[in-house]
Amino acid sequence: MNRHAWTVFLLMIFGGMHTTGVYAQPQVGFSEHSMISAGAQRSYLLYVPQSYNGQPAALVFSFHGSGSYPQNQVDTSGFNRLAEEHGFIAVFPAGEFTNSVSARSWNANVEAGVDDVQFTRDMIDEISGQLAIDASRIYASGFSGGGRISSRLACALSDVLAAAAPVAGLQYPDDCTLKRPIPIITFHAEDDPVNNYEVQANSRPYWRMGVETALDRWRQANGCTLANTHEQVAYNIRAYAWTECGGGGEILFYQTTTGGHTWPGAPQRGAVQDISASELIWEFFSRHSL
Repeated sequence: MNRHAWTVFLLMIFGGMHTTGVYAQPQVGFSEHSMISAGAQRSYLLYVPQSYNGQPAALVFSFHGSGSYPQNQVDTSGFNRLAEEHGFIAVFPAGEFTNSVSARSWNANVEAGVDDVQFTRDMIDEISGQLAIDASRIYASGFSGGGRISSRLACALSDVLAAAAPVAGLQYPDDCTLKRPIPIITFHAEDDPVNNYEVQANSRPYWRMGVETALDRWRQANGCTLANTHEQVAYNIRAYAWTECGGGGEILFYQTTTGGHTWPGAPQRGAVQDISASELIWEFFSRHSL
């Protein structure tokens, strides 16, 4: 090997951070990260499974509910355990938006304040610079306020996300213009006292439409026909599926008669236990890629 070739070899080894496809040894398990996004200090909790070997992996975002924290969403969703089982990387961002209802929430209706769409883009860029991410398998999920921001991201990042999963928080952004049909799986209880199944006189100001209205708008945006299949999953759970859609943008909805404002299958008081939203979400995600 001549001197020039040897120099190039050493640069590739010791300057690997500048070489395409070479990443530093990641910290497996949980790690905390902070960054500046759109001029604001933001943070997120990252989970890398033990099985990560540098090969491109799916990336799953899980946004906490309003007033909550990333660790609460870890406990609610259990996506870290599913990440270990299936080999994806999980992200639990921290909300910083404050409105008249709560703090530590998400700017799903694009009001004055933090830019959570840009924050998500920046997290994808930062994590992709540290780990091998399969750009065709990036997904957004979330609970309550996290479900509302997942709905916003499904529209704003429809060309980036392969699918979305709002839980107890499905909405359809008024200004939404999809770049492509996006698959959606969602869950909602008819007796939800926070994000009401049907809009009521005392519904919270951010809750702009009922669940069935939001579903119908997503159905139209995805080019789905009115035809749907439905299945009685349990005595209090019915699953609806719209599969005759444009570009593979199917919609799957789990409607529960009880459960209140909870994540199905989670260790939350009153949550239905006949299904696991987390397992169903990952099963749905794993079927879809860009």
